[in-house]
Amino acid sequence: MDDRGTVVDTILRQLDALRSGASSPDAPGRSTTPMVDLVLPPAGITLTVNVRRTSMTDRADARRLPEPRPGDHPVLIAPFLSPAVRDELRRSGWSYSDATGNLLIQSSNPLVWIDRLGANRDPSPDPLSGPQRLRSLKGRSASEVIVRLLANGQVASVRELARQTEVGVATVSRVVEFLRDAGLVADVRSGKIVVSDKRRLALRWADDYSFTGTFKAKRYYSMLGDEIVLQRLRSAALPDYAITGVRAANDFIGQKNRVGLLPSTDLWLYVADLEHALTVLDLVPDPRGTILVAQADFLTSPESYRSGASELRSAQPWRVVGDLLSTSGRTAAVGDDLLRELLASGPTGMGV
Repeated sequence: MDDRGTVVDTILRQLDALRSGASSPDAPGRSTTPMVDLVLPPAGITLTVNVRRTSMTDRADARRLPEPRPGDHPVLIAPFLSPAVRDELRRSGWSYSDATGNLLIQSSNPLVWIDRLGANRDPSPDPLSGPQRLRSLKGRSASEVIVRLLANGQVASVRELARQTEVGVATVSRVVEFLRDAGLVADVRSGKIVVSDKRRLALRWADDYSFTGTFKAKRYYSMLGDEIVLQRLRSAALPDYAITGVRAANDFIGQKNRVGLLPSTDLWLYVADLEHALTVLDLVPDPRGTILVAQADFLTSPESYRSGASELRSAQPWRVVGDLLSTSGRTAAVGDDLLRELLASGPTGMGV
Protein backbone atom coordinates (compact mmCIF):
# COMPACT_ATOMS: atom_id res chain seq x y z
CA MET A 1 0.00 0.00 0.00
CA ASP A 2 1.43 3.40 -0.99
CA ASP A 3 2.16 5.43 2.14
CA ARG A 4 1.42 8.65 0.22
CA GLY A 5 -2.26 7.75 -0.05
CA THR A 6 -5.06 9.25 1.98
CA VAL A 7 -5.55 6.05 3.99
CA VAL A 8 -2.13 6.36 5.63
CA ASP A 9 -2.54 10.10 6.12
CA THR A 10 -5.85 9.50 7.85
CA ILE A 11 -4.33 6.84 10.11
CA LEU A 12 -1.42 9.11 11.02
CA ARG A 13 -3.72 12.00 11.89
CA GLN A 14 -5.80 9.80 14.18
CA LEU A 15 -2.75 8.25 15.82
CA ASP A 16 -1.17 11.67 16.32
CA ALA A 17 -4.37 12.89 17.96
CA LEU A 18 -4.34 9.95 20.36
CA ARG A 19 -0.66 10.49 21.14
CA SER A 20 -1.17 14.21 21.73
CA GLY A 21 -4.05 13.49 24.08
CA ALA A 22 -1.90 11.08 26.08
CA SER A 23 0.87 13.64 26.45
CA SER A 24 -1.39 16.47 27.61
CA PRO A 25 -1.06 17.76 31.19
CA ASP A 26 -4.45 16.31 32.09
CA ALA A 27 -3.53 12.80 30.85
CA PRO A 28 -2.90 9.94 33.28
CA GLY A 29 0.53 9.12 34.69
CA ARG A 30 3.42 7.35 33.02
CA SER A 31 1.55 4.06 32.61
CA THR A 32 -0.38 3.14 29.49
CA THR A 33 -3.82 4.62 28.98
CA PRO A 34 -6.93 2.45 28.51
CA MET A 35 -7.20 0.87 25.09
CA VAL A 36 -9.35 2.52 22.43
CA ASP A 37 -10.52 1.39 19.00
CA LEU A 38 -9.39 2.98 15.75
CA VAL A 39 -11.36 1.80 12.70
CA LEU A 40 -9.57 1.26 9.37
CA PRO A 41 -12.56 1.18 6.96
CA PRO A 42 -10.86 0.26 3.66
CA ALA A 43 -9.55 -3.02 5.09
CA GLY A 44 -12.51 -3.72 7.33
CA ILE A 45 -10.46 -4.17 10.51
CA THR A 46 -10.38 -2.48 13.91
CA LEU A 47 -7.06 -1.44 15.39
CA THR A 48 -6.89 -1.63 19.17
CA VAL A 49 -4.54 1.15 20.19
CA ASN A 50 -2.43 1.16 23.34
CA VAL A 51 -1.07 4.64 24.05
CA ARG A 52 2.10 5.25 26.10
CA ARG A 53 3.22 8.62 27.40
CA THR A 54 6.87 7.54 27.54
CA SER A 55 9.28 6.11 24.99
CA MET A 56 10.08 2.40 24.87
CA THR A 57 13.71 1.49 24.18
CA ASP A 58 14.25 -1.88 25.88
CA ARG A 59 13.33 -5.05 24.00
CA ALA A 60 12.37 -6.71 27.30
CA ASP A 61 9.57 -4.16 27.79
CA ALA A 62 8.11 -5.09 24.40
CA ARG A 63 8.16 -8.76 25.35
CA ARG A 64 5.96 -8.03 28.36
CA LEU A 65 3.10 -6.91 26.13
CA PRO A 66 0.29 -9.47 25.83
CA GLU A 67 0.41 -11.76 22.81
CA PRO A 68 -2.22 -10.76 20.22
CA ARG A 69 -5.22 -13.07 20.11
CA PRO A 70 -6.55 -14.37 16.78
CA GLY A 71 -8.44 -11.59 15.04
CA ASP A 72 -6.90 -8.82 17.19
CA HIS A 73 -4.90 -5.97 15.65
CA PRO A 74 -3.10 -4.23 18.55
CA VAL A 75 -1.13 -1.03 17.91
CA LEU A 76 1.37 0.53 20.31
CA ILE A 77 1.93 4.27 19.96
CA ALA A 78 4.54 6.19 21.91
CA PRO A 79 6.81 9.25 21.63
CA PHE A 80 9.65 6.99 20.40
CA LEU A 81 10.21 3.28 19.79
CA SER A 82 13.79 2.01 19.44
CA PRO A 83 14.83 -0.31 16.57
CA ALA A 84 15.06 -3.26 18.98
CA VAL A 85 11.55 -2.60 20.31
CA ARG A 86 10.14 -2.20 16.78
CA ASP A 87 11.74 -5.48 15.76
CA GLU A 88 10.21 -7.28 18.75
CA LEU A 89 6.77 -5.75 18.08
CA ARG A 90 6.92 -6.74 14.42
CA ARG A 91 7.81 -10.33 15.25
CA SER A 92 5.12 -10.66 17.92
CA GLY A 93 2.34 -9.37 15.65
CA TRP A 94 1.96 -5.87 17.11
CA SER A 95 1.66 -2.78 14.95
CA TYR A 96 3.21 0.49 16.09
CA SER A 97 3.57 4.23 15.57
CA ASP A 98 5.81 6.83 17.17
CA ALA A 99 6.14 10.60 16.98
CA THR A 100 9.31 10.41 14.86
CA GLY A 101 7.44 8.76 11.96
CA ASN A 102 8.10 5.07 12.58
CA LEU A 103 4.90 3.30 11.54
CA LEU A 104 3.85 -0.30 10.97
CA ILE A 105 0.27 -1.45 10.48
CA GLN A 106 0.19 -5.20 9.90
CA SER A 107 -2.61 -7.70 9.50
CA SER A 108 -2.64 -11.15 7.93
CA ASN A 109 -6.43 -11.38 7.61
CA PRO A 110 -7.31 -9.23 5.80
CA LEU A 111 -3.84 -8.62 4.38
CA VAL A 112 -2.63 -5.14 5.34
CA TRP A 113 0.98 -3.95 5.44
CA ILE A 114 1.84 -0.27 5.89
CA ASP A 115 5.47 0.41 6.79
CA ARG A 116 7.18 3.76 7.21
CA LEU A 117 10.61 4.51 8.69
CA GLY A 118 11.25 7.37 11.10
CA ALA A 119 14.15 8.04 13.49
CA ASN A 120 16.41 5.38 15.01
CA ARG A 121 17.43 7.63 17.92
CA ASP A 122 15.15 9.26 20.44
CA PRO A 123 15.21 13.01 19.66
CA SER A 124 13.88 13.88 23.14
CA PRO A 125 15.07 11.23 25.62
CA ASP A 126 13.31 11.25 28.96
CA PRO A 127 15.98 11.83 31.66
CA LEU A 128 13.92 9.76 34.10
CA SER A 129 13.29 6.74 31.88
CA GLY A 130 16.07 6.89 29.31
CA PRO A 131 19.46 5.20 29.49
CA GLN A 132 21.42 6.16 32.59
CA ARG A 133 24.90 5.21 33.70
CA LEU A 134 25.04 1.84 35.37
CA ARG A 135 25.94 1.86 39.06
CA SER A 136 26.51 -1.88 39.58
CA LEU A 137 26.56 -5.25 37.83
CA LYS A 138 23.86 -6.89 39.94
CA GLY A 139 21.12 -7.03 37.31
CA ARG A 140 19.92 -10.02 35.30
CA SER A 141 20.62 -8.38 31.95
CA ALA A 142 24.14 -7.46 33.07
CA SER A 143 24.73 -11.10 34.00
CA GLU A 144 23.79 -12.27 30.50
CA VAL A 145 26.16 -9.76 28.92
CA ILE A 146 29.06 -10.66 31.23
CA VAL A 147 28.61 -14.42 30.87
CA ARG A 148 28.74 -14.03 27.10
CA LEU A 149 31.85 -11.84 27.29
CA LEU A 150 33.58 -14.31 29.61
CA ALA A 151 32.69 -17.24 27.37
CA ASN A 152 33.77 -15.61 24.10
CA GLY A 153 36.52 -13.25 25.26
CA GLN A 154 35.55 -10.70 22.63
CA VAL A 155 32.66 -9.61 20.44
CA ALA A 156 32.46 -7.53 17.27
CA SER A 157 30.31 -4.68 18.62
CA VAL A 158 27.70 -3.63 21.16
CA ARG A 159 24.95 -4.36 18.63
CA GLU A 160 26.30 -7.85 18.00
CA LEU A 161 26.50 -8.48 21.75
CA ALA A 162 22.88 -7.36 22.07
CA ARG A 163 21.88 -9.76 19.30
CA GLN A 164 23.70 -12.69 20.90
CA THR A 165 22.25 -12.10 24.37
CA GLU A 166 18.81 -10.78 23.27
CA VAL A 167 19.34 -7.87 25.67
CA GLY A 168 18.43 -4.35 24.51
CA VAL A 169 21.17 -2.36 22.80
CA ALA A 170 20.84 0.48 25.32
CA THR A 171 21.28 -1.89 28.26
CA VAL A 172 24.25 -3.66 26.67
CA SER A 173 25.84 -0.28 25.95
CA ARG A 174 25.51 0.72 29.61
CA VAL A 175 27.08 -2.53 30.81
CA VAL A 176 29.98 -2.19 28.37
CA GLU A 177 30.46 1.45 29.37
CA PHE A 178 30.65 0.39 33.04
CA LEU A 179 33.23 -2.29 32.18
CA ARG A 180 35.26 0.16 30.09
CA ASP A 181 35.40 2.65 32.96
CA ALA A 182 36.63 -0.13 35.25
CA GLY A 183 39.31 -1.18 32.74
CA LEU A 184 37.76 -4.63 32.31
CA VAL A 185 37.14 -4.42 28.56
CA ALA A 186 38.86 -2.52 25.78
CA ASP A 187 37.75 -1.37 22.33
CA VAL A 188 40.00 -2.29 19.41
CA ARG A 189 39.60 -2.41 15.64
CA SER A 190 36.61 -0.17 15.11
CA GLY A 191 34.50 -1.04 18.10
CA LYS A 192 35.40 -4.67 18.86
CA ILE A 193 34.99 -5.35 22.58
CA VAL A 194 37.77 -7.42 24.15
CA VAL A 195 37.92 -8.69 27.74
CA SER A 196 41.15 -7.42 29.30
CA ASP A 197 41.33 -10.00 32.12
CA LYS A 198 38.69 -12.69 32.56
CA ARG A 199 39.60 -13.35 36.17
CA ARG A 200 39.29 -9.67 37.12
CA LEU A 201 36.00 -9.42 35.26
CA ALA A 202 34.53 -12.50 36.98
CA LEU A 203 35.60 -11.31 40.42
CA ARG A 204 34.29 -7.76 39.85
CA TRP A 205 30.97 -9.13 38.62
CA ALA A 206 30.65 -11.32 41.73
CA ASP A 207 31.05 -8.24 43.94
CA ASP A 208 27.58 -7.06 42.86
CA TYR A 209 25.81 -10.14 41.55
CA SER A 210 24.43 -13.21 43.32
CA PHE A 211 22.30 -16.22 42.42
CA THR A 212 20.01 -15.70 45.40
CA GLY A 213 19.90 -11.90 45.23
CA THR A 214 19.72 -11.18 41.51
CA PHE A 215 17.40 -14.07 40.64
CA LYS A 216 15.51 -14.16 43.96
CA ALA A 217 16.23 -17.86 44.46
CA LYS A 218 14.26 -19.44 47.29
CA ARG A 219 14.68 -22.67 49.21
CA TYR A 220 12.32 -25.62 48.82
CA TYR A 221 11.89 -29.10 50.21
CA SER A 222 11.13 -32.16 48.10
CA MET A 223 8.21 -34.24 49.32
CA LEU A 224 9.65 -37.25 47.48
CA GLY A 225 13.36 -36.78 48.14
CA ASP A 226 16.17 -35.14 46.20
CA GLU A 227 16.93 -38.29 44.19
CA ILE A 228 13.41 -38.32 42.77
CA VAL A 229 13.89 -34.67 41.78
CA LEU A 230 17.07 -35.61 39.90
CA GLN A 231 15.31 -38.56 38.22
CA ARG A 232 12.54 -36.29 36.98
CA LEU A 233 15.07 -33.83 35.63
CA ARG A 234 16.86 -36.64 33.78
CA SER A 235 13.56 -37.89 32.34
CA ALA A 236 12.91 -34.51 30.67
CA ALA A 237 9.76 -34.00 32.74
CA LEU A 238 10.97 -30.42 33.14
CA PRO A 239 12.55 -29.38 29.80
CA ASP A 240 13.63 -25.82 30.57
CA TYR A 241 16.03 -25.94 33.50
CA ALA A 242 19.74 -25.70 34.29
CA ILE A 243 21.66 -26.79 37.38
CA THR A 244 24.21 -24.43 38.87
CA GLY A 245 26.28 -24.23 42.05
CA VAL A 246 28.59 -26.94 43.40
CA ARG A 247 26.79 -29.78 41.62
CA ALA A 248 27.24 -28.09 38.23
CA ALA A 249 30.90 -27.33 39.00
CA ASN A 250 31.53 -30.96 39.97
CA ASP A 251 29.81 -32.14 36.80
CA PHE A 252 32.10 -29.97 34.67
CA ILE A 253 35.20 -31.14 36.53
CA GLY A 254 34.00 -34.75 36.22
CA GLN A 255 34.10 -34.46 32.44
CA LYS A 256 37.79 -33.63 32.83
CA ASN A 257 38.29 -37.00 34.63
CA ARG A 258 38.86 -35.25 37.94
CA VAL A 259 37.24 -35.71 41.34
CA GLY A 260 34.58 -33.17 42.33
CA LEU A 261 35.70 -30.04 44.11
CA LEU A 262 33.35 -30.38 47.12
CA PRO A 263 30.53 -32.80 48.03
CA SER A 264 27.23 -31.26 46.94
CA THR A 265 24.64 -30.96 49.69
CA ASP A 266 22.30 -28.49 47.94
CA LEU A 267 20.70 -28.50 44.51
CA TRP A 268 20.63 -25.10 42.79
CA LEU A 269 18.25 -24.80 39.85
CA TYR A 270 17.35 -22.24 37.21
CA VAL A 271 13.91 -22.84 35.68
CA ALA A 272 11.95 -21.06 32.96
CA ASP A 273 8.56 -21.53 34.61
CA LEU A 274 8.69 -21.53 38.42
CA GLU A 275 5.12 -22.63 39.11
CA HIS A 276 5.37 -25.49 36.63
CA ALA A 277 8.72 -26.58 38.11
CA LEU A 278 7.34 -26.66 41.66
CA THR A 279 4.46 -28.84 40.49
CA VAL A 280 6.54 -31.26 38.41
CA LEU A 281 9.20 -31.66 41.10
CA ASP A 282 6.74 -31.71 44.05
CA LEU A 283 8.50 -28.93 45.93
CA VAL A 284 7.19 -26.95 48.90
CA PRO A 285 8.71 -23.77 50.37
CA ASP A 286 11.06 -24.40 53.28
CA PRO A 287 13.71 -21.92 54.52
CA ARG A 288 15.83 -24.94 55.55
CA GLY A 289 15.27 -26.83 52.30
CA THR A 290 18.19 -28.14 50.27
CA ILE A 291 16.83 -27.13 46.86
CA LEU A 292 17.24 -23.53 45.69
CA VAL A 293 15.13 -22.56 42.69
CA ALA A 294 15.25 -19.35 40.64
CA GLN A 295 13.26 -18.32 37.59
CA ALA A 296 15.32 -17.14 34.61
CA ASP A 297 14.59 -16.00 31.05
CA PHE A 298 17.99 -16.84 29.57
CA LEU A 299 17.17 -20.57 29.38
CA THR A 300 15.56 -19.97 25.98
CA SER A 301 19.07 -19.70 24.51
CA PRO A 302 20.77 -23.08 23.85
CA GLU A 303 24.14 -21.45 24.59
CA SER A 304 23.10 -20.75 28.18
CA TYR A 305 23.43 -24.37 29.28
CA ARG A 306 25.31 -27.59 28.53
CA SER A 307 24.69 -31.34 28.85
CA GLY A 308 26.75 -32.72 31.70
CA ALA A 309 28.31 -36.10 32.45
CA SER A 310 25.47 -36.91 34.88
CA GLU A 311 22.83 -36.56 32.11
CA LEU A 312 21.65 -33.36 33.74
CA ARG A 313 21.58 -29.98 32.04
CA SER A 314 23.99 -27.52 33.68
CA ALA A 315 24.23 -23.75 33.36
CA GLN A 316 27.00 -22.27 31.24
CA PRO A 317 30.22 -22.76 33.30
CA TRP A 318 30.98 -19.04 33.47
CA ARG A 319 27.56 -18.41 35.01
CA VAL A 320 28.26 -21.18 37.52
CA VAL A 321 31.52 -19.36 38.36
CA GLY A 322 29.60 -16.16 39.08
CA ASP A 323 26.95 -17.96 41.13
CA LEU A 324 29.61 -19.57 43.33
CA LEU A 325 32.01 -16.64 43.62
CA SER A 326 29.18 -14.44 44.88
CA THR A 327 28.85 -16.66 47.98
CA SER A 328 31.37 -17.09 50.80
CA GLY A 329 33.39 -19.85 52.39
CA ARG A 330 33.78 -23.25 50.75
CA THR A 331 31.32 -22.64 47.91
CA ALA A 332 33.18 -19.47 46.91
CA ALA A 333 36.39 -21.54 46.92
CA VAL A 334 34.73 -23.98 44.51
CA GLY A 335 33.92 -21.03 42.26
CA ASP A 336 37.54 -19.94 42.31
CA ASP A 337 38.71 -23.47 41.46
CA LEU A 338 36.26 -23.64 38.55
CA LEU A 339 37.45 -20.23 37.40
CA ARG A 340 41.05 -21.46 37.29
CA GLU A 341 39.95 -24.58 35.41
CA LEU A 342 38.18 -22.52 32.76
CA LEU A 343 41.12 -20.18 32.35
CA ALA A 344 43.49 -23.13 31.98
CA SER A 345 41.19 -24.81 29.46
CA GLY A 346 41.53 -21.95 26.98
CA PRO A 347 39.01 -21.04 24.25
CA THR A 348 38.00 -24.68 23.69
CA GLY A 349 37.18 -25.33 27.33
CA MET A 350 34.35 -22.87 27.85
CA GLY A 351 31.71 -25.58 27.86
CA VAL A 352 29.38 -23.60 25.64
